[in-house]
Amino acid sequence: MYTIVDLEATGGKFNEESIIEIAIYKFDGVSITDQFISLVNPEKEIHPYVEKLTGISSKMLKTAPKFHEIAKRVIEITSDSVLVAHNAQFDYRILQLEFKRLGFDFSMKSICTVILSQELLPNQESYKLGRLSRSLGIPIKDRHRASGDALATVELFKILLEKDVKQEIIRKSIVEFPGEKMDNIFKDVIDNLKENTGVFYIYNDKNELVYIDFSKDIKNKLIKLFTSKKFIPKYVQNNFKTIKVHPTGNVHIAILKTLQEINSLKPKINNNVDPKIFSKISKPEIINETSDFVLTFNGKKEADKSFILFKSGVIEGYGYFELFNNINSEKKINSRLVKVKESKRVKNYVYRLISEKRYKKLVNLKEIYKFSDIE
Repeated sequence: MYTIVDLEATGGKFNEESIIEIAIYKFDGVSITDQFISLVNPEKEIHPYVEKLTGISSKMLKTAPKFHEIAKRVIEITSDSVLVAHNAQFDYRILQLEFKRLGFDFSMKSICTVILSQELLPNQESYKLGRLSRSLGIPIKDRHRASGDALATVELFKILLEKDVKQEIIRKSIVEFPGEKMDNIFKDVIDNLKENTGVFYIYNDKNELVYIDFSKDIKNKLIKLFTSKKFIPKYVQNNFKTIKVHPTGNVHIAILKTLQEINSLKPKINNNVDPKIFSKISKPEIINETSDFVLTFNGKKEADKSFILFKSGVIEGYGYFELFNNINSEKKINSRLVKVKESKRVKNYVYRLISEKRYKKLVNLKEIYKFSDIE
């Protein structure tokens, strides 16, 4: 049995939000067997953005029940079921917050239909509920209202159930709470980890790529990944079989490699790399149509260096070398070059490295070709 949930909240500071509307549909895999829909008085102001998005005003909520008045009904309708929501991490967190304020520990097995859709409906243009519903022919009445979004999620979940005939993927997508302990299999991975900076790849028991990420401290990143209660880490934990690590020597090359790998290998699920590091930045003055140079960084080993190559002002790729005479010709550079597609993210990140001078050296290619003993 499932309970499909959608709620709208006040907005505002993280973990200070309150529910303003909730819709819950009990679903047996075929049809809705029960439902609960209600506005909720949050006893605080609604953020103007939320009010505009949902059309729910503080005036509408003055006579609505407070959460403590509906809490018993929420428990009744969700008991003995798996919570299903689109971006379930949000709905689950807000429900936990509300019950915590009442002194109760709210805990349910949960499924996120964003993650499940990425698994069972690959190559969709968008996994936002509105766009995904339109592409699948699911009608949505009252978008950004709890009942309308919850009913659309019911229809989406029906499609996902039909796609996963044996329900193997759905079973693996169920997140169980709480889960702070680290399993022995994860402890062994961390204990045996040798490389510290680079890109790591996580595979499931079918040797399918589940997740790619990077870090300058992979061991610490994996500890967080393997102990987190959030949905994406929980999905990774549930589907973990093996891990491969590719050392890069520095985080800049790791980021470029991660972007390329996510785009070409298309893992089943992935965290978005922090968008702040890709925010738009002006092109540095040094870059023009005749710019041919390399940026150098630390390499994989103490004696190594890494480089990012610019040709005619375009980012060509990255590679590794020991001495500059290893790359003192076009042929030598190309033999060590890993090509990179110059996307907006790649450009903004590398432009930022140049603007903030976060490299060891910037060397013109003519100088490298001319002298073989540059250090």
